[in-house]
Amino acid sequence: MIRLCGYLFGLSYLALYVLCCHALLGLAATLVIVGVQLLVAAGFIYIKIRAPD
Repeated sequence: MIRLCGYLFGLSYLALYVLCCHALLGLAATLVIVGVQLLVAAGFIYIKIRAPD
């Protein structure tokens, strides 16, 4: 149950972050920022899968 609450909190934070970026910077900048962050996150996940600790 605690993990579910953590996931919901993360999802809510993500939605708020995207809405704030959209309100402050516009749609194009928001897509660029979120796209770059997703690429970096995918890189981290790929590195963790390829070479686990």
